[in-house]
Amino acid sequence: MLSKQSIRKEHSIYLNKKLIEKDEMIEMSKEFNEQEEQHFRKILQQGGKIMIQSNLYEIKRNEHKVRNSRGEFEKPVILKKPKDWE
Repeated sequence: MLSKQSIRKEHSIYLNKKLIEKDEMIEMSKEFNEQEEQHFRKILQQGGKIMIQSNLYEIKRNEHKVRNSRGEFEKPVILKKPKDWE
């Protein structure tokens, strides 16, 4: 079963193309077996679509900060002025 901490505010979860609430998703996750729950958690991390028990779940991540390959937040890129390019 998923916990409230596993679904963050950056996640938007759609069930058959309808946006659902966090509490609804937690209730539905009680019916998942271990393998389905593991797959769902993986999709939560990366975003995407997954079919579980003939239901299509689509997870969209609304992350504003960019993470690098080590999971750390990237610093914003500072664009130089054209006169500094010389």
